[in-house]
Amino acid sequence: MNVPFFRLNSLLSEDVPMDCVVEQTINRMVKETKAYIGQNIADIKTVAKLLTKK
Repeated sequence: MNVPFFRLNSLLSEDVPMDCVVEQTINRMVKETKAYIGQNIADIKTVAKLLTKK
């Protein structure tokens, strides 16, 4: 089987509960996630291309 596999999940510096409302924690999560996206943009674009292929 020739099926591409991608694992895209940003690793956060700490475990954060789903119901977290602490603005500082949420801002840190956003910053870390944006950094992850920047570092993995090529893979993200490849996945997007594969998912939108007709």
